[in-house]
Amino acid sequence: MKLASLSRLKLSEEEIVRFQGEMGSILAYVDKLKTATSDNNDTKNEPVSPSNKNVMREDVNPHESGIYTDKLIKAAPRHDNRYIKVKKIL
Repeated sequence: MKLASLSRLKLSEEEIVRFQGEMGSILAYVDKLKTATSDNNDTKNEPVSPSNKNVMREDVNPHESGIYTDKLIKAAPRHDNRYIKVKKIL
């Protein structure tokens, strides 16, 4: 069995026969999945394929840079009108 030799597996003749049957079943199932259809498809014979779409919103109208900075700094418990003051962390 080529797969066993590529994987560097040592299989007995009995295991080779058993695994060949299992591989055949797996490959038959994969072929079946290739032709599967979804209820969402208009044509029932069209294969199902994953659709990659961005679920994040488009950033079409971003706000002007720094427009909220002063408000956020002033809302902090400790600040010096330019930076938020925090405890020193080592």
